[in-house]
Amino acid sequence: MAFRILDLAARLLLALGVGCLLLAGYLSWRTLSFSAGTGRATGEVVSYREIADGKDTRYRPRIRFKTVTGEIVTVEGQFFTGTRRFAIGEKIPMLYRPEKPNEARVALFVDNWIGACIATLVGLAGLAGGFLVRRSIRRELIKSRA
Repeated sequence: MAFRILDLAARLLLALGVGCLLLAGYLSWRTLSFSAGTGRATGEVVSYREIADGKDTRYRPRIRFKTVTGEIVTVEGQFFTGTRRFAIGEKIPMLYRPEKPNEARVALFVDNWIGACIATLVGLAGLAGGFLVRRSIRRELIKSRA
C-alpha cells in the first residue's frame, strides 16, 4: 500500500514537472513573439497605481514614453510589487508594438522572463523529484523481493 501511494506521488511530481515545463515554453514563446518587431523607447516613471489589499499595499508603475512617430503613451508596468521599484522620474527601457503602443512592456529581464524561469525551475524540480521517488521505490521493491 505504501509503495502505491509513493508511486502515485512520483507520478504527480512528474506530471507537475511536465506541466510546468510546458508552461515555461508557452511563456517563453509569448515573450519572444512580443519582442519580435517591437520598437524600443526610453520611458520615464511618472507615478504609481496603489492597490490596498487588506494590510498590504502593492504598487504598479505608470511609465510615459515617446514612440518613433512622436506619440506620447502612458502605460502601466507588468507587475504589482510590495515596494516602489523605480523612483519617480527614473528612466527605464521599454518595448512596444508600433501598431499598438499601448501594449508596451518594461524591457528588463525580470519583467519579461521571471515567469518562464520560475516555471522552468519548478518543472525541473518536479521531474527530478518524480524520478528520484520512482527510483527509490524500485530499489526498495528489489530489496523486499530478495
